Amino acid sequence: MGGVEVMDGGRVEPSDVAPGGHPADAVGDRRDESARRAVRRAAPDRPPSRTSAGVSSEGGDPGFSLVVLAPRDDVSVYAPDPADAESLRASGTPHLYAGVVEGTGLVGPLVLPGETGCAGCLHESRTDLDPAWPRLIAQWRSGRQRQVRPCDLTLATTVAGLAAAHALAFLDGRAPSSVGARWECSVPGLHWRARPVRAHPGCSCAAAERGNGEHLSEDGGSHETMAVQRPSEQCREAEAERPAGTWRAHV
Repeated sequence: MGGVEVMDGGRVEPSDVAPGGHPADAVGDRRDESARRAVRRAAPDRPPSRTSAGVSSEGGDPGFSLVVLAPRDDVSVYAPDPADAESLRASGTPHLYAGVVEGTGLVGPLVLPGETGCAGCLHESRTDLDPAWPRLIAQWRSGRQRQVRPCDLTLATTVAGLAAAHALAFLDGRAPSSVGARWECSVPGLHWRARPVRAHPGCSCAAAERGNGEHLSEDGGSHETMAVQRPSEQCREAEAERPAGTWRAHV
């Protein structure tokens, strides 16, 4: 892993303290600064990042290899807003969703823009099943700001670990099972189950038009991170394998 960028808001609350996460002495500190310190503690031999959080391709910078979206708001976890990933989709940046809604943890989908089902596809599929779904989501998202609900700490730690494993597998050139699927697990049973997130023809991502072509190498070949636009389709730009330790992830 070449680098990890963290972007978050607010300050660390006592309920944020967890093994492998924010320590007790970080309560009151800015969440993003505390998270960056946690990253540095995990990899003390890595030099500090020289870039600010964000996806950029200026100056020859290929941008982030992967962005992990882990909202604290339960509605955004259960029903991710396609608008939140619009810039990622436009830049062709792969992104992985993960989060916890009270007693249910979710990992996925890992979206390859223009190739696999995205948050918009998930929204369209739910609307097909229930035409009232858009109105329901609008009601959930409207009104006063929602507080972060409590969740099971062991479940949250498990979800974080699984999301990290899927992210690392992707950065290593593999196709983790969260590509085109969403893994769910609920307490107390803790039975993991995968729900497919298929490309929807009504979604503007156009992944359904592309079809089910190959998007990753199962043999572990390192893959590029940005997409280029060609006259008839969006496809991944083939390029030389990047040296180990140069992948950049954004959380």
